[in-house]
Amino acid sequence: MSRRLSDTIPETEAILTDLLRQTPPWRKLQMVDEMNALVRRMALSGLHERHPQVSSEELQRRLGDVLLGLELAEEVYGSRTPDAALKLIPKGELMVMNANAAEITLLVCRAFEELGIPYVIVGSLASAVHGHSRSTYDCDIVAGIYPQHVPELIARLHEEFHISEAAIYEALERRSSFNLIHLGSLFKVDVFVPKERPFEQAQLARGRAHIVADDPERMAVVASPEDVILAKLEWYRLGGESSERQWEDVLGVLRVQGDRLDRRYLKEMAGELGVTDLLEQAEAEAL
Repeated sequence: MSRRLSDTIPETEAILTDLLRQTPPWRKLQMVDEMNALVRRMALSGLHERHPQVSSEELQRRLGDVLLGLELAEEVYGSRTPDAALKLIPKGELMVMNANAAEITLLVCRAFEELGIPYVIVGSLASAVHGHSRSTYDCDIVAGIYPQHVPELIARLHEEFHISEAAIYEALERRSSFNLIHLGSLFKVDVFVPKERPFEQAQLARGRAHIVADDPERMAVVASPEDVILAKLEWYRLGGESSERQWEDVLGVLRVQGDRLDRRYLKEMAGELGVTDLLEQAEAEAL
């Protein structure tokens, strides 16, 4: 059964897809920020309704529990009790309403560039650049980090981000990922150490610079649309093929990019990743 955009008839979806093809990447990321801000305002409104007597600062701290989860929020801000929640905020008053996905992502990308670390933006922000925009509370980046980069990376980012030296070294050893959490907004950047597979090496090599912020114009390296599709199909499979968001991201990129996609590369790499059947299903639905 085809899973099209919710509540959107095919004719409207075709118009929307055509408009998205004409929309520059920086504007698509602005749309992500606008949706994020709306969702955060609604979440704060719900918290205020449930806790009408607490201060706005404590409401924002409680929003940290919602956005990050209790365990990660405690790691960033310390354990909290109703009477001492604000005393444990290390960087002053939270300003979660000012979250800006592109600006925060650019802070990390600039640090990588200055240290000579190859990187590529993947995940939901990359799918927003190449397909449909949607709200997201994190950014995924694949980055070729080595142990010698770690001290300087921490020195450049520690004032604005929660960053764990131990977590970085563990990710390097396991070739997994670590988190950077922007203290002023709770926006999370997940940094993935590339595995020793052809796909991750291709991701880094095939990434291209796009204008991701306007006024002033700034650029960052974003994964190719083909690699966004492939990575999301693999995550969809690893997640038990249950994530409608991942699947809709894939369909969005397929529809918006259309004939501009390198179908030969998609087919070959899908075979390497074991997602050929999912790619064929997605291509059929995207039509």
